[in-house]
Amino acid sequence: MTRARLAGPFRATLRASRVAEKTIAPRGHPVRSLVLKLGALLVAVGAVFAFGVSAGVIAERDELPDRLARRFDVEQRFAAASHALGFRAPDVQEAVWRPVDLNQHTIEWASIRIHAPGARGGALAVLGDSLVFSSPLGRFGYLGADNVLRPLPLQAPTNVAAIRDTPLSDDPLFMATEFRVHDLLARQRGEGSWELYVSLSRFEAVGCYQFKIVRTVLEQTGAELVVSQRGWEDVFVARPGCIPDKDHGWRFQGTEAGGRMILTDQNTLLVSVGDHQFDGFNSTQRAAMDPDWDLGKIIQVDLLSLQTRIYAMGMRNPQGLVAMRDGRIFSTEHGPQGGDEINFVREGANYGWPLVSYGVNYGFPRSVWPTDPHPGGHSGYTRPAFAFVPSIGISNLVQPDAREFPNWSENDLFLISLRAGTLFHVATNGDRIAYVEPVDLSRRLLGRERLRDIVGLQDGRNAILTDSGRIIFVRNAERHADAPRSFVVRGYSNLAAPLPEELFAASGSRVERGRQYFQISCASCHSVTGEIGTGPPLNGVVGRDMGSAEGFHYSPALSHADRVWTEDALRSFMSDPNGNMPGTTMPSPGISWSMAPEIVDYLRTTSSDAAQAAH
Repeated sequence: MTRARLAGPFRATLRASRVAEKTIAPRGHPVRSLVLKLGALLVAVGAVFAFGVSAGVIAERDELPDRLARRFDVEQRFAAASHALGFRAPDVQEAVWRPVDLNQHTIEWASIRIHAPGARGGALAVLGDSLVFSSPLGRFGYLGADNVLRPLPLQAPTNVAAIRDTPLSDDPLFMATEFRVHDLLARQRGEGSWELYVSLSRFEAVGCYQFKIVRTVLEQTGAELVVSQRGWEDVFVARPGCIPDKDHGWRFQGTEAGGRMILTDQNTLLVSVGDHQFDGFNSTQRAAMDPDWDLGKIIQVDLLSLQTRIYAMGMRNPQGLVAMRDGRIFSTEHGPQGGDEINFVREGANYGWPLVSYGVNYGFPRSVWPTDPHPGGHSGYTRPAFAFVPSIGISNLVQPDAREFPNWSENDLFLISLRAGTLFHVATNGDRIAYVEPVDLSRRLLGRERLRDIVGLQDGRNAILTDSGRIIFVRNAERHADAPRSFVVRGYSNLAAPLPEELFAASGSRVERGRQYFQISCASCHSVTGEIGTGPPLNGVVGRDMGSAEGFHYSPALSHADRVWTEDALRSFMSDPNGNMPGTTMPSPGISWSMAPEIVDYLRTTSSDAAQAAH
């Protein structure tokens, strides 16, 4: 797309605002100030939707390939206006504590922003009284004990920039944002000194991708952290060393990389490695069952000798891992369209993936997982301690400080989710899950948030990283009843600007990207070939009356809507279903503002004739 085409909608919006200013409110008119503000809002909003620009810090031009640099030239012209209108976090943020009542405790939460919305990923780690965080593609910063945000002069070695000079940069079945940071882990070396471990996906060359762990050293100097080791040291590279292109579907599936790390003692690390979709269905290889591959396993790493061995196997996408204070280990795992699991991890155990699962196969008509004709049996394999059906997009888990929540068992857990955007209190009874209590933080103020990582802080609070670039802090309201009702965090402007791929998180044509987004976020419930599933078919939906797909039982909110599915209505609804159509039974699909327009572009290419052909 040329610069002129990008600039056109922006200039048209600007001209419209100027005409409105002159005709409606000439100089000196009492409503002039209001019109000027509305005009500025039109300019910024028009620009954001015209260019698909992330609301955040603008990357430096010299980091961009030519085709993206032209886009950023225009973007920089309205950066100041978008900042003034609040699309960028202020340098001074006030975080206000807000209560949520649970069965045995009232908790409180407050949030701050640490990077712009964009690509998904990133992680947290606690180093003393500092909270270190990574952006999705590996730019680092930390929040110190003085509540000041500061950058760390580190870039995770994902090697994303090298993709820009390969044919993969224009391949619609390949996304640079698959090469991202999965987890951070701090290992204390001495007073004020830590090794920082980073699990990540790295691009080596076309057809050669790696899952690896690297480390560096950080030192505490007053209130600040400094990097005391030049570069990164490799700790672990998952076999087969070079992960090849899959033989069909997505070339590389870094979203199924797992990557969570824990220490079981000072010198022993466990890391969960996902199967990267080498599951016998999305590729011919069944990595989780292959002892010559580390994919689909939990791997034990000796941090002194760097020797490794398989600790447990048969896992799909283990997104969470926790070592309990009593020595037990729990993991979480994404199932396919249902069957997200909490597993009690035993050395030598085989959890059965991809041969058994509580989930079913993606697609229409819905079918059982191809290699498990009797889902849920788990015959011959270790069963999960608990399974979520439908899936919640299960993520990391942590053992809360027993002093912070005295009414809970000391072995209870906090669990977070991506798709459900919910924090869960998991009540345990030995190796058994007694019950799971949802704590929906995000819908109370923030909008649906994907909760990516959770850690426990030294003072008993917990910190949660979201995919929208926020950190949510959680504490027990009763324990902090006399504490201030808010706190101030400074230094957002100190942090490093995002990589361009963190703002523009996809490549390929809009329609092709929309098709891919649809497959990831929508196809588990909706077909484009006329079949009715959990949701109505969406082929030909643009221009169709709401609630009119024959044979589907709609909620009253949609069946009585008396409206048409325009492109704007679809974009708004899929981004926030209940907010735009109160009473709908459709859950949030976790679609961001940047994905929704391209999904609509794809749906516009589908035909209602497909429904007739299907019957």
